[in-house]
Amino acid sequence: MPIGVLIDSSSILIGGIIGAIAGNKIPEKISNSLTGIFGLSAITMGITLIIQMDALTAVVMSLIVGTLLGECLNLENSLIRGLSFCASKLPGKDLSKEQMDNLISMIILFCFSGTGIFGSINSGISGDHTILIAKSIMDFFTAIIFGAITGYLVSAIAIPHIILNVFLFFFGSLLFPLLTDSMVQDFKAVGGIITFAVGLKISKVRHYQVLNMVPALILVFVFSKLWSLLPF
Repeated sequence: MPIGVLIDSSSILIGGIIGAIAGNKIPEKISNSLTGIFGLSAITMGITLIIQMDALTAVVMSLIVGTLLGECLNLENSLIRGLSFCASKLPGKDLSKEQMDNLISMIILFCFSGTGIFGSINSGISGDHTILIAKSIMDFFTAIIFGAITGYLVSAIAIPHIILNVFLFFFGSLLFPLLTDSMVQDFKAVGGIITFAVGLKISKVRHYQVLNMVPALILVFVFSKLWSLLPF
């Protein structure tokens, strides 16, 4: 059962409603403080996963090749353009540029973050919902903050969120019988590095186009398997 996905989606739904009811009553000081904590939490999760690595070479190669592939396909910018087009076509919604930017940021943050994609696949592969449950805590408070700014539209993001992440969960479940322990450990390490990058981005230490790194989550299985076949 995709328990972690359900908890995470529920946190977005409930957090968005609370934020919309609260309006603009949340002090900017609290919002800024929470954002910093979210970044540190993501960095901590990333480190915890990275230390489970089995083959450093396979992990590094998958990150290099995967990121190059993501950059060539321009995944993150293509997604932003697509979401901008969809947001502009929302029926009955006269969104300002600021509101549209907030909507796009929320969809990427909740539905297409490296942590969410990795967490859902990892949950399906290993049955470990820890990453998604930890993410749900951050998403709950983030949804409150965005809900206070944008309104109930934040809660609606829970619908595409649950559809995408349930798909990724079952994709991970289908992969599980084909994987070795070392492949799973290397997959977690790549996810940890991406999660670490998300933390640096949230903390405004370094801006990474995290979505362009996501192909590495698939390629790591190939590189890890090939590395295990080498005679040394």
